[in-house]
Amino acid sequence: MEPFKNVFHRQGIVLMAEALFRSDSTFDRKGFTERATREIESLELKQRSHQIYIALCEFLPSDFLVACKVIKQALHPCVDGAPMRAETDEQGIQGWLIMPLAEFVGLDGAEHLPEAMALMRELTMRFTAEFGIRHLLKVDPTTCLSLIETWISDENEHVRRLASEGTRPRLPWGLRLQAFVKEPQLTLPLLEKLRDDPSEYVRRSVANHLNDIAKDHPQLILNLAHDWHMDAPEIRQKMLRHALRNLLKEGRQQALSLYDMSSPQVRNVFMELPQTIIAVGESLTIRFQVESASAREQRLRFDIVIHYRKGNGTLSPKVFRWKDINLPAHQVHVAEKKISFRPITTRRYYGGLHKVEIKINGAKHAELDFDLSA
Repeated sequence: MEPFKNVFHRQGIVLMAEALFRSDSTFDRKGFTERATREIESLELKQRSHQIYIALCEFLPSDFLVACKVIKQALHPCVDGAPMRAETDEQGIQGWLIMPLAEFVGLDGAEHLPEAMALMRELTMRFTAEFGIRHLLKVDPTTCLSLIETWISDENEHVRRLASEGTRPRLPWGLRLQAFVKEPQLTLPLLEKLRDDPSEYVRRSVANHLNDIAKDHPQLILNLAHDWHMDAPEIRQKMLRHALRNLLKEGRQQALSLYDMSSPQVRNVFMELPQTIIAVGESLTIRFQVESASAREQRLRFDIVIHYRKGNGTLSPKVFRWKDINLPAHQVHVAEKKISFRPITTRRYYGGLHKVEIKINGAKHAELDFDLSA
């Protein structure tokens, strides 16, 4: 599998330089390419993007407004968002190479906010400007939010998404917006207007934004979800379910109650691990059985918690959503689940004792130990 960092590669940068040269005949495409690709094979993804940004600073016109015109004219004509999976070509810049352009506009455009934000709108239609726009929001959130407000009714779904994604308080990979972490009310009016957007791409961003807020202000989001859930269309209910995913995993009763999940009435809970010793690369098989102790049907949510061993020997829990079921009165539910321990880039496995537990509607009902051979 090709490393993800290779979305920034020499041939793409050459095409980027050609597009900028077509836009501005004084642009030094050779000098730009040499600077942007310097020792690129040794750099990681964000380092590559930043190096391209440095080259843009060196070779674009020093007048920011002139540089904006050069960038805009060099963009790919396609604005339907498909370039999220495409690359810069002979028609213009799109895809991942938009990322360093957005960084340039964000870091250098604070003194020309209207023009910088207008270019952010153009950039996001060719990939996303969610990372670069945060530099502008940090400098002047009030002015930026007033400009973003006009994007709510934009015909392009990627522009509407940027109104939510670009203002997320804790965007992964992105600059943390401490003003929005402290005052989530600043962005809630945007989210309320986008909550029923016809695009699932936009609604999913709204859900992720709400989930960000919930990390710092859980009660605010629980109350908001209660209000928004009342008489909500199906698309909003789905959006809210995604927004509340971590609060549901935490077993917050106010979140669970929105989905008719009360304290479970169960008995004869049984969990079995056919193998209590597994190796990295194998899967842990979990067999589980539970009997209803209620005279009524119950809505039950099953979560699996793996307590991974860390390098210092302590255990760190990770919650995985398993499934939701309707358990009829006095009936028995039997299930089996496999948890993979294949190597992944986002987790390092350490050998030794681990734990697995089953939660039902947020409450622990079974726990067993197993050994992992790393």
